[in-house]
Amino acid sequence: MANIALFTDIDGTLIPPELVRSRPEVPPPLDAALRRLAELVPVAVVTTKDCGFAARTVPYAAAYACINGVEVRAGRYVAVVRGLNTAAVEEVYRAASGLEAYVDAKRTWNGELAGVTVDWRGRDTPPRGLEEVLQLAQRLGLKILRYSRHPLADVYGADVDKGEAVRLLKALLGVRHVVYMGDSENDLPAWREADVKVLIRHSLNHGLHVPGTIPVKYVDLPSYLEEAARNMTSA
Repeated sequence: MANIALFTDIDGTLIPPELVRSRPEVPPPLDAALRRLAELVPVAVVTTKDCGFAARTVPYAAAYACINGVEVRAGRYVAVVRGLNTAAVEEVYRAASGLEAYVDAKRTWNGELAGVTVDWRGRDTPPRGLEEVLQLAQRLGLKILRYSRHPLADVYGADVDKGEAVRLLKALLGVRHVVYMGDSENDLPAWREADVKVLIRHSLNHGLHVPGTIPVKYVDLPSYLEEAARNMTSA
């Protein structure tokens, strides 16, 4: 059993929030530091993005928990949560497609629609009609995540969260302790499961305060991970 692993979010943690749509890739200095760390300890991704995106973005991860924990991939194995309400998510997606916003459809390995994100970055206010879409999701019994500082709203076809994902990945990878890096309210369940909690600071979350977290500015994250790798190799 490994002693420690690094679990990390993607959107706003590895990729700056303002570049997630226009340049969805980990910047080279941060990618190099993360790859170096992955040679020393297991690195896993815990994200609201789908696993296709996660695997393309961090191809060297040991495992992935995607769509807020709906789907997990480790090695040659893929698992999807039981009771996924794909039909209801499809209905919400059709309603959200008429909004003046970017609507991200999140699908499992076999193409089932498992989640929807309405993203109005670049606008001053949420799009007209958003409340009606979220009310529809609520009537259909779907999980809804809203954010106090991020211009996003998420809808998922199962009542799971990143905390459950962390527990599952921890068991699958056989690790005793977890360092978790995140940046928003949807990371709160994951931070509760972590031994070391790292809050990545960026332009959208200056007002987010999570007790017990270590704040690290996004621009300082490559050097933070490089120092962690040096400490491990010199221990």
